[in-house]
Amino acid sequence: MASKETTAAGFANVNREITESIRKVLDKQAIKFVRAVKQDMRSGKSEDRILVLATWRLYLFAVKVPTKVEVTFNFLEIRAMNTYPEHQVIIDTDKTTYSLRLQTQEQLDHMVSHINYALSRVFNNSIYAPPICRAEGEMPDGSHKFSPNSESSLDPQKTCGGFSETYAALCDYNGIGCKEEVQWDVDTIYHSQDNREFNLLDFSHLDSRDLAVIVASIAYNTWFTKLYCKDMRIGSEVVDQVLHTISKSNSLEELTLENAGLKSDFPQKMASALSENPASVIHSLNLAHNTLDNQGTNLDSYELFFPPPAVSLRATLIVFWGVGGVVSLSQALCSADDYSNSLLHLDLSKNPGVLSGEDATNLYLFLAQPNCLVHLDLSGTDCTVDSLFGALLRGCCADLSYLNLSKNSFSHRDSLPTFRQFFSSAFSLTHVSLASMKVPPDSMRALFLGLSNNPHITDLHLDISSCELRSAGAGVIQELFPRVSCVGTLDISDNGLDADLLAVIPAFSRHPSLKHLMLGKNFNIKGRYGLVLDEILQKLVHLVQEEECALQSLSLADSRLRQRGTVLVNALGSNACLRKVDLSGNLLEDSGAKMLSKALQINTTLRSVTWDRNNTTATGFQDVARALEHNFTLQYMPLPLSDVTQAHRSAPEKTDQALTKVRRTSFL
Repeated sequence: MASKETTAAGFANVNREITESIRKVLDKQAIKFVRAVKQDMRSGKSEDRILVLATWRLYLFAVKVPTKVEVTFNFLEIRAMNTYPEHQVIIDTDKTTYSLRLQTQEQLDHMVSHINYALSRVFNNSIYAPPICRAEGEMPDGSHKFSPNSESSLDPQKTCGGFSETYAALCDYNGIGCKEEVQWDVDTIYHSQDNREFNLLDFSHLDSRDLAVIVASIAYNTWFTKLYCKDMRIGSEVVDQVLHTISKSNSLEELTLENAGLKSDFPQKMASALSENPASVIHSLNLAHNTLDNQGTNLDSYELFFPPPAVSLRATLIVFWGVGGVVSLSQALCSADDYSNSLLHLDLSKNPGVLSGEDATNLYLFLAQPNCLVHLDLSGTDCTVDSLFGALLRGCCADLSYLNLSKNSFSHRDSLPTFRQFFSSAFSLTHVSLASMKVPPDSMRALFLGLSNNPHITDLHLDISSCELRSAGAGVIQELFPRVSCVGTLDISDNGLDADLLAVIPAFSRHPSLKHLMLGKNFNIKGRYGLVLDEILQKLVHLVQEEECALQSLSLADSRLRQRGTVLVNALGSNACLRKVDLSGNLLEDSGAKMLSKALQINTTLRSVTWDRNNTTATGFQDVARALEHNFTLQYMPLPLSDVTQAHRSAPEKTDQALTKVRRTSFL
């Protein structure tokens, strides 16, 4: 053991042997500062120590060789730090208090400056940083008090807001290994893409404790504005850090925890976290598919999601509550006018039963108030659609752009006037979905009459697929759709129209605004009606070949047209309007592939072709491959995985040759 040498001032001498011993103990840690100090003990005596400052941690070593660590703590454990005469500093940590005396004021300033700078890198000068970082002048007793905002903390713009440094510091604080892959992904991938959304799915392979530290690193980060997690259950450690981030961040704007396994007490805890953070800028919240209910929550927790005083706030709320939770949420929305002035996006979709019966009353009251809702999704909530439109008419005509009421039901016919009046009065609609519900003919008539009398909207996407329209609905389309000039996209697939298409298709002829038409699953025509199918397909050919045809895309997906469908495929060669077609699921076989090959060799307008589930063999793919070598305008043709798999089983080499040739076109 080396003898302890002392300086003239009574401090130990840090010789080369001790320094080397310290380096061995700290291994690869970067040493920033090494000085001999005196540590005041509880006995009243002082002992010699070697003070070492690493990047995020303070060490006190014994003055001997081999040396050992007597004291160590991360800078984040410091709760207060005060300086006194004779170069003394007293540090209060989570566990205990340390009194150290350095040799000179310069050494003391160096130590304080290093800790100050390190903490400023962790907290990014947040207003919520602990008050220990900057000397604010001498206290009356001669001491110095240290608090956040440091002159020395000013730093050039750091990669992704210095996330990697904060993460490394928190890993050290929590005693876990710093994952270099996390730092690399953020500093390289996120930074190069200017990506402000932190996606926990990128690190789903890490354990819960690692994820918790990652989330904690966002609390004081100014780069990331979104935190995203979907279809991944997060543990209580991660949830706690999410709540901590909500309570501290003044940069987080959007939070998505969809199907993340949140418990029923999360709304109350989140409300509490938000109440602690007046600087919060969260405006978008997605808690969908967490089966939250009203257990452990109350009206106040919902009111605190988006505090009413923030009148300029533009909020998004996507939730998955139980019935009681939706009742409480609806009451909160009705409780203050500020929600009507702030909530833009409300999504209660895929909550079966939550809007059935009287449970929807308070929500309807909110919707009936003049509001600024732009996006409303109540699909799959069991709301009675026609009862809803009285509220929409009173409160949602001005700004509502997206309306999804699919997978619900109609029940009352006495609401038809309000149903029609809403669609004639809405100013901003761009997307309406009534899909997957049985729409009565009277309601369909009211819808079309309302839209035909609406002078405000254009290019509307209207989805009435799977509505069991059948012959009665076909009659309404035939009669009224030519008068509906505001629809740009129409989806009437899977409606059992079948032979009635003979009368429906002419309703689309020379329609001035219809650009996109989905007709699939409407061709169940067999036996003696086979000639009717031929006639329907001829009408489709005539429709897309009209000089005044405005159609840009046509989908006949999953219509099982078989050989008869080749007449339409052949017509694509001379077609001059369609830019996109979906012919998948039609069992067109190799003869259809050959017709497609011929069409692609002469067509110059198509940009996208979807072709799969057509029983195409290697021979058919070779025909298509030859055509693509001569087509220079097609931009997108997804790989037909189903047909390729089937073809590869019977003729692997021939299929591979065809696909190799197709890949040279860069479409697949």
